[in-house]
Formats: sequence, C-alpha cells, structure tokens
Amino acid sequence: MIGRTISDRYVIKQVVGTGGMAVVYRAWDLQKKKTVAIKVLRPEFESDREFVRRFGREAEAAAKVSHENIVNMLDVGVDGEMRYIVMEYVDGQTLKEMIRNQGVIDPDTALRMTIRILAAVDHAHKNGIVHRDIKPQNILVDRRGVVKVADFGIARLKDASQTTRVDDGEGSALGSVHYFSPEQARGEVADEKSDLYSVGVVLYEMLTGSVPFDGETSVSVALKHVSEDPKSVRLTRPGISRALDEVVMRALAKDSAKRYQTAAEMAADLRKTITHPRGGFVKYPLTKEEQEARREERRERMLRRRKRWMRAGIVGVCVALLVVGGGLTWYFQNVFRTVEVPALQGRTAEEIQLLLKQRGLSLDSQGAYSEEVQAGLAIEQSPEAGTRLKRGKAVQVTMSLGSEWFYLETLSGMMQEDAIARLEENGVTSIVLEPVLSDQEIGTVTGQSPSEGWQSRKEPVKLEVSGERVTMPALTGLMLEGAEALIASEGLALGIVNTGYSADAPAGTVIAQSVEPNSAVLVGTKVDLTISQSQNSLYYPAADFTVVVPLENISVKITLIMPSGDVVEAYSAMLTAGTHAIELSSTESGMHTVRVYMDDVLTETTSILFE
Repeated sequence: MIGRTISDRYVIKQVVGTGGMAVVYRAWDLQKKKTVAIKVLRPEFESDREFVRRFGREAEAAAKVSHENIVNMLDVGVDGEMRYIVMEYVDGQTLKEMIRNQGVIDPDTALRMTIRILAAVDHAHKNGIVHRDIKPQNILVDRRGVVKVADFGIARLKDASQTTRVDDGEGSALGSVHYFSPEQARGEVADEKSDLYSVGVVLYEMLTGSVPFDGETSVSVALKHVSEDPKSVRLTRPGISRALDEVVMRALAKDSAKRYQTAAEMAADLRKTITHPRGGFVKYPLTKEEQEARREERRERMLRRRKRWMRAGIVGVCVALLVVGGGLTWYFQNVFRTVEVPALQGRTAEEIQLLLKQRGLSLDSQGAYSEEVQAGLAIEQSPEAGTRLKRGKAVQVTMSLGSEWFYLETLSGMMQEDAIARLEENGVTSIVLEPVLSDQEIGTVTGQSPSEGWQSRKEPVKLEVSGERVTMPALTGLMLEGAEALIASEGLALGIVNTGYSADAPAGTVIAQSVEPNSAVLVGTKVDLTISQSQNSLYYPAADFTVVVPLENISVKITLIMPSGDVVEAYSAMLTAGTHAIELSSTESGMHTVRVYMDDVLTETTSILFE
C-alpha cells in the first residue's frame, strides 16, 4: 500500500495504526495539499457484511459530528474493492501511549483533558451518537496538548437497537472490556450513561496509571465490572483531592441511574473540584423508592398541618360563635353531636372495639412491628385521646404485631410441610423452596438460608428440599425422536438441540448430551443434545484444539469461519474449570478462523489449518 494513490487523490505514505477491522495510514492529499489520515477496511473483511456495516456506521457517525475535540471526517469513498474514510491527521500520540510513557498524568492536566473529552462526548450525544468505545487508544493528543476523540467504528445512533457483543476480530469486546460499562458487560444496550462510565475509567487510569478492573481473561474483567466496586484513586495517589475522587466514583457507579446523566453535568462537577477540593458537593440521584418515601413524608406533614389548622379553625369558629352569642348553637354542634376520643394506647383490639362502639365511633386499624409494645396491644392512635370527633367517624389505631425478630432454628432433617408450618407459626410470610439432589427422603429439608439465629420476619427464608431424582439415561446413538421420548419418560425435559459433525455417527443421531449418562438428576432437569449432521468428508486440524476454562460451569461455544466464508458452530457445552482438549472438524479444507466464546463473550481468536 505504501506509495499507492487512492482515487487518484490520496498518496499513501506510512502506516500509523492498525486494528482488527481497518488499517490507518498517513497520506498526502493531492488536491488540498495537506497531510491526512486514511482508514482502510482490511481486504479480508470486504466480503463480511458485519464489518462493512460497522465501517459504514463509523462514516455515518463521523459525518454527524463536527467539533474541535473530535477527529473530523474529510471524505469517504471506495476505490475498486477497497473502502476508506479520510480524516484529519493528528500529529501526536494516543492518550494510552501518553499514560505508558508518563506512568500517571498530573491531576490538573487529567482534569482539563477529561473536560475536553466530555465536550466531545456531549457534542456526539446531542447529535444522536453513542460512541460505545471510549478508551485511551481512541483519544489522540497532538503536540500542543489538544485532545481529540476518534474511532466511531462501533458507535450507535440513538434510534438503533444493538446490544454489546464480542466481534472485533481481535478477541476484545466491543466497548473494550477494560473500559465498558456494567450494562455492556451484561449484554444490554449501551446509552449515553455508558459512555460516561467509560470516561470515568479513562480518568481513573490517567490518575492512577492503571484501570480499575483487570484480570487474566475478558470474562473475569467483565464480571468485575458487574459485581465489584472500584478502589478509591486516593488509595493509589493520596495527593488526589477528595472532590476529584468523589466525581470518579460517581462516574463509575454500577447503577446507571446513579451516574452522571449527561456529559455536561459531569464536566460541571469536575470544574467545581478546582474551587472545592474538599468535595461534599457530589450528589447521587434518588431512587424511585427514595423519591416515593420523601413524597410520603411530605404528604404526612401536610396531613398533620391540615389537622392542626382544622383544629385551630374549629376553635376559632367556636370563639366567634361565643362572641356573637351563639353559645347554644356551639353546644349543639360541638358537644351534643360529638364525642370525646378515649385513650386507646396499650389496650387490646376487643377493648378498643367496645370503647369506640359505646361512643358511636368505628375502628380503622393497621399492624406494625414494635420492640416496646406487646403483640396485640395498641401502639398509637389518631386522633389523639381527648379529641372530640363526630359520631360515625373512624379512629385510626396502630396495633403491635410484636417484635420483628424471631429465633430461626435449624430446620434440616424436617419434612417440608412441617418446616413451612414452623415458619408460618413464627410469622414468616415469604418462604422459597429449592429442590436439590439428596440421598434423603423426598421432601426432606437439607439446608436453609439464612442459617440458625435471630432473623427478621420481613425477610424471606429459603429451604433446600430433597427433590425427586432419576438416573440420566445414555442417549448417544439414538435418533432425536427416540431420545426425546426417553427423556420425557424419565420425567426430564428436552433443552437446546444443537447440530455437529461426527466421523462415525449416522446423520440425525445424538452425539453428545449436556448431562452425563448414569448421573443422578432432579426430575424436570433440561437436557441439551447435539445431533450429528450428514457430511461427505471431514477435515481436521493437525492436533486437538485446547481450551482453558478459568471458572466452574462456564458455557463454552466454538465457531469456525471456513475458507468459503461460512460461519458454523463447531462446539457448545457447559465445562468445568481446567484445560479441555476439543476435537474440531470441518467440511472444508484450508485455513479456518476459530473463535472461542465463554458465557457469550469472545475470549480467543486464532487461525488453524484443516486438512
């Protein structure tokens, strides 16, 4: 490519960057007489619709934005079979290279660079673009220190629907696993708040020299994004201000509703860290439950205020009536037709019913736990004792349900019905049953959560109960219909049916099953099957393909991109931790691209010769 002229205009001078999808060159624009950068789609992906679509989406996204902190697109075109995008050339280095060279970035410099990154992100968001791949490798810093965001290769328009997946040809996740958000790790749709999480990771790395989450595999890093809290940047660099640390922690919140909702909001807090380094101004949005609790508190205050004003109004009316000589009318309306509310605290429900009935009042009761008042006695009342109330009105009384806490004994060994009855006697209203394999009699409690001790009656209790079990039959060699009938006869359920190749198994027969034969399983367990496909001839790699599984019970899937371009699923199973040798075969000979997915996340891509 060096020295080639593209579209009779751009002379290729030098390779400046490579990626899984494209190669970036420095080139000379013969028309404009200036240096430009050209991103060229790799030849092997010209026939791949997904890569062509992503390449086109980058051009579409870049065309929608024009900002001083975004690498601007200058041209897009096709020269023969070669697709390319022309962008402004940034003479400098990536932020990743800058961090590697310096170790860490000065906090003031990191803060100002992040504000410019947020300005670019804010501009993209306002134009309907979600970048989805904010990382130091995609942020350029020229020789003057100007920051520019690049690479909209996996950007998504707001009206598009696309979830995070692994597909970049290099074994890294879209959104780059070290920088993508928890919702991207879960395979959900990335939005503006996902970009802000990635900006938070970039700022964290600038300040500390390392990313908040790292691991041996992409799967382990993704799991940390979802389940682990990041360490404070002040643990690594105590000199970082508390305010800047608080901004970083909010940007890295697991719940997107707790994060900054816009890039402008995050930039405003970053600016405030300069004048208020002690922090305390970073506020997290209230959850729906917290908002409802505050609304309820305001409603109760207004109700109490109205009652006070009502009582004051009644007194005022009475005084006015007395002043104008309406004593008789006052007595008739406020004494003859009303009764005095008795003191009800500490009384039983039967006593309260009798007292109110004698005065022509009704009861509106509700229950609440109390550590001070015995169960069955009144805790409080409304209106208060001594208040005069018209006959027929209701008095609200809160009755004690007793202590919220009870001592949960060990239930293991009891029958399910007896354990449930014991819990219900203790006031537990939420009981969860989980069948498990056990040698004990069916229906016997084998475990519980929580364990023995003082527990709240509000919290659920989970019981592990010995379930009915059967022996898993051997299905290999059976036709699908026969295997399905045998599964049903044993009280099991047919799960996912995959297809695969076998050198010696007849077409349409079972060659693998997800549950080992002769193993004990619970009734109702789903069994996945792999059915042999017919084939004329098979080709194999020189040696067995090995997969290293880091954790227990990980779903492993292997796909092959054959020389013809067809993509087939060559293997799928739930594997335990360790190294597994897997036999692969293909109906085509030649070089194949092998991709390994763990829990639907691409962890390895390699090329293997089949012959």
